[in-house]
Amino acid sequence: MLTLATWNIRTLLDNANADRPERRTALVARELSRYKVDITALSETRLADKGQLTETGGGYTFFWSGRSINERRESGVGFAIKTTHVPKIPSIPEGLGDRLMKMQLPLRHKTKATLISAYAPTMTNPDEVKNSFYEELDCLISSVPQSEKLLVLGDFNARVGTDHQAWNNTIGKHGIGKYNSNGLLLLRTCAKHDLAITNTMFRLRTRNKTSWMHPCSRHWHLIDYVITRVRDRRDVRLTKAMCGAECWTDHRLIIARLNFIIQPKRRPQGQKAAKKLNVNKLKCPQTTEELQLKLDGNLENLQPDRNNVDDYWASFRDAVHSAALEVLGPAVRRHQDWFDENDSEIHNLLEKKHRLLRAHQSDPSCGAKKAAFTNMRSKLSVKADEIQNYADRHDLKRFYDALKAVYGPQSKGSSPLLSADGSTLLTEKKQILERWAEHFHSVLNCPTEEVNKAIKQMTSGKAPGPDAIPAEVFKMGGKSIRNELTSLF
Repeated sequence: MLTLATWNIRTLLDNANADRPERRTALVARELSRYKVDITALSETRLADKGQLTETGGGYTFFWSGRSINERRESGVGFAIKTTHVPKIPSIPEGLGDRLMKMQLPLRHKTKATLISAYAPTMTNPDEVKNSFYEELDCLISSVPQSEKLLVLGDFNARVGTDHQAWNNTIGKHGIGKYNSNGLLLLRTCAKHDLAITNTMFRLRTRNKTSWMHPCSRHWHLIDYVITRVRDRRDVRLTKAMCGAECWTDHRLIIARLNFIIQPKRRPQGQKAAKKLNVNKLKCPQTTEELQLKLDGNLENLQPDRNNVDDYWASFRDAVHSAALEVLGPAVRRHQDWFDENDSEIHNLLEKKHRLLRAHQSDPSCGAKKAAFTNMRSKLSVKADEIQNYADRHDLKRFYDALKAVYGPQSKGSSPLLSADGSTLLTEKKQILERWAEHFHSVLNCPTEEVNKAIKQMTSGKAPGPDAIPAEVFKMGGKSIRNELTSLF
């Protein structure tokens, strides 16, 4: 069973001057996790360009598509995908401007599903803007093969009414309200492509059908939809508005439970991951001496094609790893470390702090609520002192693990760079890549570079790369391994 959702979250931008809690993505992720949502189509994200970030603590990865950073951003679309599902997706979601985004899911029995996140123009937009949106949506729907399942989710700013007889199969018997001009555009598009609006097909209370309250009339309307092909409507077990979801937005979360199962990504057959090495044995001088002797023998018999750097590296890597594995053996799996065991403590502190903050913001004049929030903030200060203690002891691994758990990861978007002469700020991706290439060319191609010095500066205790050779092996490997590395470089 797969749970999809659509939510107009008003914005993912953080604003220190607003009365909302910090880290909008963390707040949205927490609500989605509470309702056990697998994938959510997000509307009105307002983030610039295209990008992604992962909320490690929240368990969701956000993808978005919007206007450029220099344009006024009033729209924007995206997906929030449960991080455990991201490796199963064949490619990351593709943004098609600031109002449409699509992604593909591999399903069981060799079937596929295409998901479209949409944010339609409001009633106040000119007709040419609305028509342009529906033309793009029409082309996008037409590009999806009929053999694939299709789900269109989003805020359409449209009311489709209750006339199920006139729009047979497009809307069900449980619609609500009257249709408007935007609704007519949506109904025509759905009828053209044999699509069904699943929100109108379930008998529910009015509060579980409507998704947005008009700020003037204070009447609730249905304008956020989950739409699928008519032939696949039985896949949708329920489409419902969740009144309890909260992230400082005037839209309700719409969820749809589907009879779908995502196909796990198949592992390449015949390829086994290299075993991790038990580098703790290198603390014993005798083991270190044995490793050096074994490396001397393996590297002495190394006969690679030195004119082919890829062949040279592959031969060197295999010789080093096989020698290290024979002497050190595979790593012994450890249990959860100390910080994983205390992660729930930090999570509970933050959750209680945000709850008290909201209570204080809703009633600023209440001294008791303010005192409770201040007291909780002081408890978080104690946790900060604990992290500072790791920094003072130079226990950097636990220090950074603690920081990541409290603040979460940084965005993966590209950061601007200064040009070589420091006079220009580079923002274009191509310019940034060229500047990095220029920087590394000047740093790494210096004749004074010393391999020994570089090896000594490698940090121990880190996970190895794809070669599965940890830094400790290079450090303790002796003269022969350094000579071969120098030749390779």
